[in-house]
Amino acid sequence: MNNVEPQARPLMKHQKPLFLTILALFLLTALLLAPAAEAQSKQFYWERFDVDVEVLENGDLIVTENQTLSFSGAPFTAGFRSIPVDRNGNNDGIDGVEVIEGDRIYEQNSSERPGTFTVVDRGGEVEITWFFEPALGSHRYTLRYHVRGAVRTEPSGDQVFWNAMPAGLGASVAAGRVNITLPEGIRAESTTALLGGQQPQFVTTSTSEDGRRVTFELLQGRPAGQDFEVGVRFPTGQIAVETPSWQRAEQIADVVGLIALIAGLILAIGGPLLVLLIWYLRGRDPDPGVVPEYLAEPPADTPPAVVGTLIDETAHIHDIMSTLIDLARRGYLIMEQTGMGGDDYTFRRTDKEASDLRQYERTLLNALFKGKQERSLDNLRYKFAQNLPKIRQQLYDEVVREGYTRTSPEAVRQSYGCMAAVVGVVAVAGIFFLPGLAGGIGMLACPGIGLLLTAAALLVVSRYMPAKSEKGSVAAAQWLAFKRYLQDIEKYTDLEAAKEIFERYLPYAVAFGLERSWIRKFSAVPGTPIPPWYIPFPGYGGYYGGPVFGGGTVGRGGSGGRSSGGGLPSLEGMSGGLTGGLEAMSGGLTRMLNSTQAVLQSTPPSSSSGSSFGGGGFSGGFSGGSSGGGGGGFR
Repeated sequence: MNNVEPQARPLMKHQKPLFLTILALFLLTALLLAPAAEAQSKQFYWERFDVDVEVLENGDLIVTENQTLSFSGAPFTAGFRSIPVDRNGNNDGIDGVEVIEGDRIYEQNSSERPGTFTVVDRGGEVEITWFFEPALGSHRYTLRYHVRGAVRTEPSGDQVFWNAMPAGLGASVAAGRVNITLPEGIRAESTTALLGGQQPQFVTTSTSEDGRRVTFELLQGRPAGQDFEVGVRFPTGQIAVETPSWQRAEQIADVVGLIALIAGLILAIGGPLLVLLIWYLRGRDPDPGVVPEYLAEPPADTPPAVVGTLIDETAHIHDIMSTLIDLARRGYLIMEQTGMGGDDYTFRRTDKEASDLRQYERTLLNALFKGKQERSLDNLRYKFAQNLPKIRQQLYDEVVREGYTRTSPEAVRQSYGCMAAVVGVVAVAGIFFLPGLAGGIGMLACPGIGLLLTAAALLVVSRYMPAKSEKGSVAAAQWLAFKRYLQDIEKYTDLEAAKEIFERYLPYAVAFGLERSWIRKFSAVPGTPIPPWYIPFPGYGGYYGGPVFGGGTVGRGGSGGRSSGGGLPSLEGMSGGLTGGLEAMSGGLTRMLNSTQAVLQSTPPSSSSGSSFGGGGFSGGFSGGSSGGGGGGFR
């Protein structure tokens, strides 16, 4: 025994906390699941749902609902029934509500005691809630209420269309019927019944001998979530009924909707046409007259960047690149390849004064060197791009200063773009808010849609709204003729005889986007001079020489690759030591241009990554949805 006790005590010490933990978890789970289990155990359905609709002489209805419920699980203590009113329910309102259970007539007050009920107008819907003793098993409740103005008046016949068992009731109905009783001496002309919006197969319709009463009987249960709607048409003028206010509002809405539809169509078609007319009157360039097919020389001494901006009225990055090449050609800087990598280039500033440069040229030169004598291309990465907007704006100013356009092309695009944005905001506001403010007239969105199409057209056309002056139109046509010459130069001249123009016209080729083909074509011509402002990597093609400006040399010494007369080296001589020949040399120059363009515009990476009353026996059709409907349930 002495050996057993010391072993048993430690075991009990471990078991007791474990048992308490399991017990606590069990109780917590039971508390959490108890409400859900109770909610799941409370179930109900309608054993019968009978509705009597009496049509009064003034077009009102007295509706009596006899609901027989089957409750199971936990007891139920309240029921509710919601009925749409006004245009939502095709009636002018609900009043005179009564709730009856057997011989007991419920009292209307807000105490929520058993035997009482409340009627609350929730804006477009009236909710009736009644309270009773905890109930299980079968119980019958009668709801009676007065519906004002529920008869639709039409020239083809007055109509009563009632959603007797709305989908919002939720639970299923095992059996039921609906009676519609017309005033004395009035016979029903036609009837219809819809279950879930479709003609039901399991509903019988019968009419009394005098034609006053029409009975719709469910032969099978009504599934949960489906409307059961019934209707009767009778001759117009048989009862003294005026057009109800909801129908008048509907008619006004139809007229307003038609007007809105027409306005939307006018805006959708006329708006873009108006935008096109604005472009025709204000956005077209004047006729330049007769221009030669090509020009073998520049028609003026206009800088290449200004020419590129003039032609398409946009300052592109290749226009800025053409300025860089043009400045190098004119002796303001040299470009040296300092390695074999893609960005291994250095820009060196010469001692040539910049006082005679145009504003955008000085801005470019200052942004490039920042007061230094040389700067590597890699050092410019992510730093130069912030200067591009200023340079572009100065290029637009140059186009205006030259008299090629009356105002800045970019300012014209922005003004029309802002106009498109304002029209678009008004359009979106009209689409989303106007129908709601006007009581749900969906057609009121049509003008907004038309305006939105107009805004889209305005946004597209804004790109083409800048227009050249007469001088600008003529100049652009002439420069395009010069572009055709550069583009197809081998068609118009002998390249070997014209090789001296390779470096002279290279900036224009860059501005026109022709630099690749321009370099490739002349690299195949023996003796084409290498640009003096471009120094390849030492030993790359056997060339070690520096460029020549004004008779002096800037850069490395040496004469490898130069002609014996001390002149400029040629693409042919440059290729003498190249494994890839002339193609390798032309590819190196092209890579320099591409790498420079990519770096100059580089920016830092981001830090963050109702149902219709049609068909059936209604030969005249039906306009609008049913009255009644809503929902209901028990708790």
